[in-house]
Amino acid sequence: MSLKSTIQFTVEIPVYPERVYRAWLDSYEHSRFSGQPAAIQPETGGTFIVMNGTVKSRLIRLVPHSLIEQTWQIEGLPLEEDSRISLMLQPTCTGCEVRLLHQGVPLEWGKSLLQWWEEQYFRPLRTYFEAIVGDYVADMGDG
Repeated sequence: MSLKSTIQFTVEIPVYPERVYRAWLDSYEHSRFSGQPAAIQPETGGTFIVMNGTVKSRLIRLVPHSLIEQTWQIEGLPLEEDSRISLMLQPTCTGCEVRLLHQGVPLEWGKSLLQWWEEQYFRPLRTYFEAIVGDYVADMGDG
């Protein structure tokens, strides 16, 4: 049994939390920002299979527009059943802050997995919304 750690990562996104929340849980839009196929059942207990099946997850808790909690398994990485993520979404003056907590990460994988999150998820997510922010102003308030 290896020692476990928790990864923490925060990124600013130039749209409201409602918009990020919906994009994370929508198969079509998740595929668009990640560049990989996604099959998501957006409900508590629903399956969350993304990145062409590389990531398999189950949605544990959903608090509309502010919190997504789910199990998290990445093919080829030694993540045990206790690997879970929490995405917390907080409004800011310019959009929202997305904070990730990934619990149950083997200590020796912490740095690599932090880089994986940044490259596979948070850079593409931010780029995706920055590209459309001209068409979708953060304060339009459609949520």
